[in-house]
Amino acid sequence: MTAPNPMGCHWCGIDQRTHGRQWTPDAGWHTWTQPTQEQIKNRMRARRSARTERIRHSGPDTKFCVLCLSGEHQRIDATSDEE
Repeated sequence: MTAPNPMGCHWCGIDQRTHGRQWTPDAGWHTWTQPTQEQIKNRMRARRSARTERIRHSGPDTKFCVLCLSGEHQRIDATSDEE
Protein backbone atom coordinates (compact mmCIF):
# COMPACT_ATOMS: atom_id res chain seq x y z
CA MET A 1 0.00 0.00 0.00
CA THR A 2 1.24 3.48 -0.77
CA ALA A 3 1.52 6.23 1.80
CA PRO A 4 -1.46 8.62 1.84
CA ASN A 5 -1.15 12.10 0.42
CA PRO A 6 0.46 14.28 3.12
CA MET A 7 -2.52 16.63 2.89
CA GLY A 8 -5.09 13.80 2.92
CA CYS A 9 -7.85 13.67 5.51
CA HIS A 10 -6.83 13.50 9.16
CA TRP A 11 -8.94 10.38 9.69
CA CYS A 12 -8.62 8.36 6.48
CA GLY A 13 -5.91 9.94 4.28
CA ILE A 14 -8.18 10.52 1.27
CA ASP A 15 -7.58 13.69 -0.78
CA GLN A 16 -9.93 16.60 -0.08
CA ARG A 17 -11.26 16.91 -3.64
CA THR A 18 -12.42 13.26 -3.78
CA HIS A 19 -13.35 12.79 -0.12
CA GLY A 20 -17.06 13.57 0.21
CA ARG A 21 -18.35 11.73 3.29
CA GLN A 22 -16.41 8.68 4.44
CA TRP A 23 -16.72 6.25 7.32
CA THR A 24 -13.91 4.96 9.53
CA PRO A 25 -14.12 3.04 12.81
CA ASP A 26 -12.28 5.84 14.66
CA ALA A 27 -14.23 8.83 13.35
CA GLY A 28 -17.47 7.30 12.05
CA TRP A 29 -19.06 9.31 9.22
CA HIS A 30 -16.97 12.39 8.62
CA THR A 31 -16.10 15.06 6.08
CA TRP A 32 -12.54 15.91 5.12
CA THR A 33 -10.60 17.14 8.13
CA GLN A 34 -7.24 18.89 7.85
CA PRO A 35 -4.37 16.68 9.05
CA THR A 36 -2.16 17.77 11.92
CA GLN A 37 1.36 19.03 11.24
CA GLU A 38 2.69 15.81 12.77
CA GLN A 39 0.56 13.69 10.41
CA ILE A 40 1.76 15.68 7.41
CA LYS A 41 5.39 15.22 8.46
CA ASN A 42 4.95 11.47 9.12
CA ARG A 43 3.18 10.94 5.79
CA MET A 44 5.94 12.80 3.93
CA ARG A 45 8.54 10.62 5.64
CA ALA A 46 6.61 7.44 4.78
CA ARG A 47 6.30 8.51 1.14
CA ARG A 48 10.02 9.30 0.95
CA SER A 49 10.89 5.97 2.57
CA ALA A 50 8.74 4.08 0.06
CA ARG A 51 10.35 5.97 -2.83
CA THR A 52 13.84 5.23 -1.47
CA GLU A 53 13.05 1.51 -1.30
CA ARG A 54 11.88 1.53 -4.93
CA ILE A 55 15.04 3.35 -6.04
CA ARG A 56 17.33 1.00 -4.12
CA HIS A 57 15.85 -2.10 -5.76
CA SER A 58 18.09 -4.14 -7.99
CA GLY A 59 18.04 -7.75 -9.04
CA PRO A 60 20.69 -10.09 -7.59
CA ASP A 61 22.45 -10.73 -10.93
CA THR A 62 22.20 -7.31 -12.53
CA LYS A 63 24.56 -4.37 -12.61
CA PHE A 64 21.76 -1.86 -13.03
CA CYS A 65 18.48 -0.92 -11.39
CA VAL A 66 15.75 -3.13 -12.83
CA LEU A 67 13.20 -0.36 -12.36
CA CYS A 68 14.90 2.43 -14.28
CA LEU A 69 17.55 0.42 -16.17
CA SER A 70 20.48 2.48 -14.91
CA GLY A 71 23.50 1.75 -12.75
CA GLU A 72 23.13 4.90 -10.66
CA HIS A 73 21.38 3.42 -7.64
CA GLN A 74 22.63 1.58 -4.58
CA ARG A 75 22.07 -2.17 -4.71
CA ILE A 76 20.00 -3.66 -1.87
CA ASP A 77 21.90 -6.94 -2.02
CA ALA A 78 25.30 -5.23 -1.60
CA THR A 79 27.01 -5.51 1.77
CA SER A 80 28.30 -2.37 3.44
CA ASP A 81 31.92 -3.09 2.38
CA GLU A 82 30.88 -3.49 -1.30
CA GLU A 83 29.21 -0.08 -1.53
